[in-house]
Amino acid sequence: MQTLQKCLELSKSIKVILATACLVGFTLVQAQDRVVDSLELRLKQVKDTTRFRVYAELFEATNRSNYEKALGYARQAYNLAESLGDSVKIVEGGRMMAYSLDDLGRYAEVVKTLNHVIGIANRNQTKYPRLKSRLKSLYNNVAIAYMHRGNYDSSLYFHFKSLEIREQENDKRGIGTAKNNIGLVYFKLRNHTKALEYYEQALLIKREINDNNNLDKVLINIGLCFNELNKPKEAIRSCTDALNLCGNNCSDASIKEATHSLGIANLNLGNVEVARNHFARSLEISKRYGDMRFQIENLLGLAISYRMQSDYETATRYLNEANVLAEDFGNAELRINVYKESFITYNMIADLAQTSAFQRKYIQLKDSIYSADLLRNLATIQTNYEQRENLKTIRLINENIRLKDEQIKRQRIQYVFIVLVTVLIASLAGVLVWANRRQQRQNRALSEAKKTIEKQNTELTRANEELDRRVREKTIDLIDANMQLVDVNEELDNYIYRTAHDLRGPLVTLKGVCNVAFLDVKDPLAIEYLKRLDVTADKLNTILTRLLMVSQINHSTIRTEKISFEKVVNNVLTKFNELPLRFKIEFKIEEGTDLESDEAFVTMILENLVANAIKFFNTSERIQPYVKVVVAPYDQDHVMISVEDNGIGIRLEDRERVFHLFVRASERSETGGIGLYLTKLSAHKLGGEVFLMETSERGTKFLVLLPKDIEPILLKRTDEERDRILVKEERLKSAKATGGTDALERYYSSKHRRK
Repeated sequence: MQTLQKCLELSKSIKVILATACLVGFTLVQAQDRVVDSLELRLKQVKDTTRFRVYAELFEATNRSNYEKALGYARQAYNLAESLGDSVKIVEGGRMMAYSLDDLGRYAEVVKTLNHVIGIANRNQTKYPRLKSRLKSLYNNVAIAYMHRGNYDSSLYFHFKSLEIREQENDKRGIGTAKNNIGLVYFKLRNHTKALEYYEQALLIKREINDNNNLDKVLINIGLCFNELNKPKEAIRSCTDALNLCGNNCSDASIKEATHSLGIANLNLGNVEVARNHFARSLEISKRYGDMRFQIENLLGLAISYRMQSDYETATRYLNEANVLAEDFGNAELRINVYKESFITYNMIADLAQTSAFQRKYIQLKDSIYSADLLRNLATIQTNYEQRENLKTIRLINENIRLKDEQIKRQRIQYVFIVLVTVLIASLAGVLVWANRRQQRQNRALSEAKKTIEKQNTELTRANEELDRRVREKTIDLIDANMQLVDVNEELDNYIYRTAHDLRGPLVTLKGVCNVAFLDVKDPLAIEYLKRLDVTADKLNTILTRLLMVSQINHSTIRTEKISFEKVVNNVLTKFNELPLRFKIEFKIEEGTDLESDEAFVTMILENLVANAIKFFNTSERIQPYVKVVVAPYDQDHVMISVEDNGIGIRLEDRERVFHLFVRASERSETGGIGLYLTKLSAHKLGGEVFLMETSERGTKFLVLLPKDIEPILLKRTDEERDRILVKEERLKSAKATGGTDALERYYSSKHRRK
């Protein structure tokens, strides 16, 4: 009871602080508006490079209150810098754009923008040394964006690069910031012990250099770690220290984060009402500033508080609101938490459909983030960083030993001089003997220390060599297996091509014989047989043509261009002049559907799917047969082509194999089950996927997802093909003498030397 009373008193104190902060904030907003108006007026009076500085000042004046407006100023600054060709200003403009995009939660654009300007900064850091110092901030910002997208291995990689630069510059304040950010990544990875370790290192550095800037946020982060480690009292103490540190000058951001953390801590202690007040206050600030992340976090906290009191109706209302926001927000970790709480709550009210849906979303998203590749990359990054630290320590020790050796040499020279002096001053002989013996003991101690270090270095080298050997063996096995698979696929493809090509000759001869026979044969029954033989030959010719298309797809070169879907649709429609009775084809192309791809393959995908719908239409007189085609953006990186019909459908047992070659799911199939195989093959050629969906009318719906930008996929394929050719050449050169494995070994070694 006493604990609850103390919490309520603390809550009242926080409300007073918040009221004061709001009043101060209103005054600051008015002052800020006057500054912006003044800068806008100044912008009309200046030209060229001076405008960039004014845009930067406008960005600084608005980037904490109006994210969209700040982004507009940053983009104008960036465009001006590009027109001037000024690398330093381009990097600065890109950094400002990324800052505002991060505030708006558009993390994919942040990553794209920062990777672009990081490349510019790296290329020009020798010419403009200040860009090297700017790189540490760019690495930090792109790492934060990767973290929000759930790419924790990339985030950790860039944070360590930023930390390395700050350590080279001996920037204590920056080192503290970098360690705080690294702690945040480990927090997202749920390694709260490791996160707390880095947070406390950051706190120690800030207190060492008396740096109170963002000290309250570090304390809040430590409080969040204590919450996750089931230490709510320590969490409350840390967050209270943060609020006391800034007092009446606490920013809304600090109050928002501290009250949210206090809400979690009180929830863990069972103080549900107190926790709910904290969540509500943090939510109010989040909505005021359009902070999507903390809106979702606080809605989730409120939902949990009501679930704990069995008020499931209110809990699900907050969860629904959180789900809507989370789907539009780019933070993968928040979506995982919302999905998890949703299936827990719906499971408690026995809503099996919702429970199953959210559990499936939770598992899929979690598996996509915490994959084996992620864990392996994290281990590699952490090992590389720790190894770098060990090597640095060893270098310092070796340097110390070198200095000691130099000192010993100087002292030995002094001893020679002293020995000469002892001839004249015999009274100092005893002192010299004593000093010499003591120095020898020190030398022996240093020699033993050096031997120990050399032994450790040898063991570390041996361990690294063993690890490299194992990785090399596994890589060689994988490369060999991949080459064998590629060779088998090439042989199969060549076999299909040769077979189809060789059968065409006899087939053409057969058609010619039929045509001649039509002229000579008069018997009606014989003519009927010849007609059937001619139709069968036509069908076989169609199958052979499609088989040749398989080979053409596999060996064709992608030609990227901007796809005009209106043109593609018109080309497809011209090929279906004769439609079944009452059959309708509906096309819908949404605005803003931009795609850079190969028009021929896109046309082939759409043509085969529409042809499939027409071929298997429903012949019932009570049903209006149709096929609906929708082309629209699917997400930031993909375009969707949806083809839906109300035909005869596909049986459940055939759904897994309809995309295979020569699989016929119906007797109506006249081409041997090749059309859907060509569709899937074309989609894969463009880096996309094809999915078979269910419809409400028991018809069929195919969903094709194609990447908007195919260039990265083509570059990766080119690299893989080049590596495969190099390995194949190495194998052919050494197969007679040493065998394929030795060739792969040499290729692996040469590839590492190239790196």
